[in-house]
Amino acid sequence: MAVDLRETNIDPTRPEYRRMLDNLQSNILKPHGRQESDHLFLRFTARQDGVRTWIGGFARREVTSARKQLEETNGFHDHGTRGGLVAGFALSAKGYQALGLVPQDFGGSGQAFRNGMKHRAFSLIARNRDPLPAEWETSYHGDIHALVSLANDSADALQAKTQEVSETLRGIADVLTVERGTVLRNAKGEPIEHFGYIDARSQPLFLKGEIDRETEAGVDAWDPSAPLGLVLIDDPFTNEEDSFGSFLVFRKLQQDVAGFNAGVKALATSLSTDEALAGALVVGRFKDGTPVTQRPWDGLGAVNNFTYLPQDRVGNRCPFHAHIRKANQRGANPALNDEEERSRRIVRRGIPYGVRPPVDEKGLLFLCFQSDIARQFEFIQRAWVDNPNFPEFLLLRGLNTGDDALIGQHPRASQKWPRQWGQSGRFLGRTTFNFGGYVRLRGGEYFFAPSLSFLKNL
Repeated sequence: MAVDLRETNIDPTRPEYRRMLDNLQSNILKPHGRQESDHLFLRFTARQDGVRTWIGGFARREVTSARKQLEETNGFHDHGTRGGLVAGFALSAKGYQALGLVPQDFGGSGQAFRNGMKHRAFSLIARNRDPLPAEWETSYHGDIHALVSLANDSADALQAKTQEVSETLRGIADVLTVERGTVLRNAKGEPIEHFGYIDARSQPLFLKGEIDRETEAGVDAWDPSAPLGLVLIDDPFTNEEDSFGSFLVFRKLQQDVAGFNAGVKALATSLSTDEALAGALVVGRFKDGTPVTQRPWDGLGAVNNFTYLPQDRVGNRCPFHAHIRKANQRGANPALNDEEERSRRIVRRGIPYGVRPPVDEKGLLFLCFQSDIARQFEFIQRAWVDNPNFPEFLLLRGLNTGDDALIGQHPRASQKWPRQWGQSGRFLGRTTFNFGGYVRLRGGEYFFAPSLSFLKNL
């Protein structure tokens, strides 16, 4: 029986999901949880048959299936047994062409993928404000064919595996660059990013165990569940049943930590408030994860049980331009019904870089999975994040929300901030302040993480 992509709350122990999990790569339905990761960007140099042979061998030896990942996760929870290497492989549209395959076979959901990140079309609502590709790091200037992802809890073991894989690629592909990611944690051991805020707390969930844990934690105002079709599509290059893959967006995002902290201080002065609240108004959460829509100080932790309606309808607790509200309106989107809004969500798998010396630059290796890049990632980025008139232009023309205060790229998008938490109206009690420019794209590409049945049979 073929898996229905409309399903959610998946019990991976049930036999009907075994083939899907055997054929699906890891880190898509659930994060792999490793402390260290390397991302190798490749440009093929060998003939098609040589490249195909290498990919097939690498997939059979190294690429981790979703089922193996879940078995190792259960082993850790039950016995404290840590898993070892997690490996993944993804191809760009140029990579498929280099293998003699036609990216048009992805159909309508693959249009943005076929264009590639360097050739993103302009949006009618909000133009792409990212730096031009010529301004990216040189490693990302030319064609990128593939991404090899390696992850391990041991930095030494990961370095050795990266060296080993690089050696096997001699004569097959040039390794354009290797991006090292390392999980940052706060004093409680929770993952954070370089600005100090808890990261990836609210994610679409597909597996029964994860959804049950949210329910047990009292999450009832917000439904974190998602259908498999939010992230998976049929792999067009294999006929094996229940063989799915997912589109992968990679973006290297540089973070100006000193500039951000100075900006938060200046915003706090402008609003006559403390820096902790000013930063929470930028992000939408305090550093410990407390949603600013819930209270004007921290202490709740990274709870996920909140929405913006009815208690914050005008954005006087969590501003409309706060990062987590721009990117996910939690049922408050004025233009989309709840089902349409939820269908735009992405599955984030980012990890900080620049944690280990001698690297001075700091930032985030942003990765996200989805079933349609244009409908999900690009729509969020253009129609919501970089659109200074969303969502308030839909409520009252000319009010002007401003762009996303954390990651927005619009150069003229001063935001309107509540002068007093919870009491400023939509028209009065707002202060104009242009916050942003502390996150900058340094390079990236669009990929597809194919099914293992495709990779192993190349």
